[in-house]
Amino acid sequence: MNNKFFLQLMFFSKYITHLYFDNNIKKSKKIVYHFLKSHILVKIFVRISFFYIDLISIVLYRKKVNNLKYDQFKKIINFLEKINFLQISKISELFHALASIHLCSEEKQIKIKYPTILLNKKYYENIVIGSGPGGSITANELKKSNKEVLIIEKGDWFDHFKLKHPGNELLSKWQYGGLAVALGNIKIQYASAECFGGGSEINSGLYHEPDINFLNTWSEKFNTKNIKYRDLKNFIEETKEKTNVKYLDKFPTISEDIIRAANNNKWKIEEVPRWVYINNNNFQKKSMTQTYLKEYLYNKGQILLNTSVKKIYKKANVWNLRIKFKKKYDNVSCKNIFMCCGSINNLHLLNKSKLKTQNTEINLHPMIKIIVKFPKKINTENMEILTHQVTEFFPKFLIGNAASGLQFLRIATLDNNTFYQEVKKEWKKMLVFHATFSIGKGKIMSFPFLKDPVIFYDIENKELELVKNGMTKLSKLMFDAGCEFIYPITKCSNKLYAETYSKFINDIRDIKKFNFSSVHILGGAPMGEDINECIVNSFGKMHNYDNLYINDSSLICNKLLKNPQGTTMAVALRNISNFLNTN
Repeated sequence: MNNKFFLQLMFFSKYITHLYFDNNIKKSKKIVYHFLKSHILVKIFVRISFFYIDLISIVLYRKKVNNLKYDQFKKIINFLEKINFLQISKISELFHALASIHLCSEEKQIKIKYPTILLNKKYYENIVIGSGPGGSITANELKKSNKEVLIIEKGDWFDHFKLKHPGNELLSKWQYGGLAVALGNIKIQYASAECFGGGSEINSGLYHEPDINFLNTWSEKFNTKNIKYRDLKNFIEETKEKTNVKYLDKFPTISEDIIRAANNNKWKIEEVPRWVYINNNNFQKKSMTQTYLKEYLYNKGQILLNTSVKKIYKKANVWNLRIKFKKKYDNVSCKNIFMCCGSINNLHLLNKSKLKTQNTEINLHPMIKIIVKFPKKINTENMEILTHQVTEFFPKFLIGNAASGLQFLRIATLDNNTFYQEVKKEWKKMLVFHATFSIGKGKIMSFPFLKDPVIFYDIENKELELVKNGMTKLSKLMFDAGCEFIYPITKCSNKLYAETYSKFINDIRDIKKFNFSSVHILGGAPMGEDINECIVNSFGKMHNYDNLYINDSSLICNKLLKNPQGTTMAVALRNISNFLNTN
């Protein structure tokens, strides 16, 4: 990155904090560094935009952007927004979001010290790429069987944060700092983890058992052996015990209002258990670093953090991995590779390695959201999500609570200044709720000139009525629970009341009006015996390649909708158990 671009970014960061955060510029440099962690397409878009902004600045004021006064710069931005040039408003939204998460919710990060291995050893019997639920279970089971194992993880190891998604968590634990978007007919913001422990470190720890009908469909669709519920039951119970899946002893009064509203509508509502441990009579979320990885390290399992795998290839019947470790490239080899770094990274690595793949369709769980205001205080700085979900409409959609910190409320209301100011004052009376779907389909593309993979994802307009129905049911639930108004997080939104929300939703004619996001990324590696449809066999071994396995959420290639980690863990344990029993 050249110095000119950095100065432009710093100027824009200070401009946003001046505009929205009372000139609080103390975190400007952190905001810029957070931006620089974003997906390559985001950085390219901003860089191109700044080229034109700089050009206009020189023509109008004979100054470069970073030498302008704020009122001069604002005139340029307002002009470009009016003519809708390059969607300049998106840059303002992006930097406002970064400023929000660092200025509204900040908590010091605690880096965990761990024994760093020296790469003077170049061969390991087993290498596991990725340390999320699939990778953690895979590595731990291998180590328990006295196998030689090395975990390679792209991220680092940080302690849990007490707040819900503060700025430092997104910066240190989220891939691309949480700044990534899938291209297609609808742009969907997506997020995944990049840290020791993977997605278990950043999600809410809600646990859904694998669904019986879902497993039956999986078995039939891909001709997968031993994937019925009866085959997984023991593995399900073992993973639940290990992660201490429990129901909470008590929950907020707002949950009682929502339960009452669901019951009055005769809608099924369930409390979803969580991975928890008890600390001073408080339930706190568990994760891989406190369970499987803790046991793995206790048994002297080895880890290599801050290390990315750039390519895998086979030579002389041994798998070789080209890795980038501490900004230096190196090579390490092994007999068995277990790819457990998520759908996107697994497929990207296979593409870069020129290993044959087919039918690599991925699925997201797109969600729409609304802000809900109640007449009483219901939100706090360390608010965890509510654990009850309306499952009446499953498998079409689920209704539940989403992260509702002040930072997320401010981000969602930027384009409505009146409500934005109300959020700043009344946010403790507001929460965010979602309706989540399993719709659309996508693919991952790897380009030689881009370091990051690109996701293309389409949701057809034929899904519009389903999405509208989800928002309608969600809105009704909230009004029946006693809310004052709702604010749909859509294009050109406004506050809606009990008598106006139906018309607003019914008048939506284009699915592009909804703002979709997703934190669940699944598929890309169908698992089964149908070699024409599946990349891997019924236990995760890649067809046509010896000693190469996939063992994470990439294997989930039919519609799931519910939180995938319970299914991922049970299937991963099943697969690695089969490996140990047959090798």
